[in-house]
Amino acid sequence: MMPGIHEADLHAYADGQLAGARRAAVEAYLAQHPDAAAQVAAWRRQAEALHRALDPVLNEPVPLAALPPGLHGDQGRNRARDARRDGARPWPRWTMAVAATCASVALLAVGGTLGWLAHDRLGGGTLVLAPGERFAREALATHAVYAPEMRHPVEVAATEEAHLITWLSRRLGTALQVPDLRAQGFHLIGGRLGVAEGGPSAILMYEADDGTRLSLQLRRMAQGTPDTGFRVERMTGEGARRPTPGRDPMMAFYWIDRDLGFALAGPLERARLLTLAQVVYQQYQGG
Repeated sequence: MMPGIHEADLHAYADGQLAGARRAAVEAYLAQHPDAAAQVAAWRRQAEALHRALDPVLNEPVPLAALPPGLHGDQGRNRARDARRDGARPWPRWTMAVAATCASVALLAVGGTLGWLAHDRLGGGTLVLAPGERFAREALATHAVYAPEMRHPVEVAATEEAHLITWLSRRLGTALQVPDLRAQGFHLIGGRLGVAEGGPSAILMYEADDGTRLSLQLRRMAQGTPDTGFRVERMTGEGARRPTPGRDPMMAFYWIDRDLGFALAGPLERARLLTLAQVVYQQYQGG
């Protein structure tokens, strides 16, 4: 994509969320890139099809049968009385099935990731993970949750970088910095506050021109935690995305340096992700 136009902009345009100069810039880009324009049109057709299929269900009143009796109240009693008087048919069972199916899909979307994260904690209880490895797994799960977000992948945008790093440094109780990965093809889009092993963590999100995203997660380790070299943790099983041909599954390189834990996660080839991790390490060492 041309500089300044990213996949997030195309999704926002397809959803009708852009206005003014930004909308005009995306429209100019689409006029010059028919493949991207076709993709946006396909997204809109999908959205319209979903609206046609599900809006009638969403606009129906909640069935009393789906609510606990204590929530029926006078309105519920009146609705039931009116239904008997008017000979109305009961609320269709298939709409309740659709609602249950939608909830199941949402649960499955995160269930694989959470199951992978908890596997070694609950699947027998015999494997004890080192602190760095636990942190890396949590960083991978965090990346799997936030990286696909188009509108809200971060809490504070890169345009407020000074505020972002001041805020995260204060919350973690240590001076942080934002590694510059532009020479490696990734620009900062922002960051957010996270949670790792019950404590605060800093999450910085980066994006390439093709829409690929990386997240760098940092947290204070327990005082005296031994430093480590670069180690790799892969997301496997149902929590991993289907790998792109020529790429490994989503993975994270992690290391501990002076009581600060680092985990760089993303869907890149091992060698390239390691190179990026080394750049982060060198910048934190002052060059």
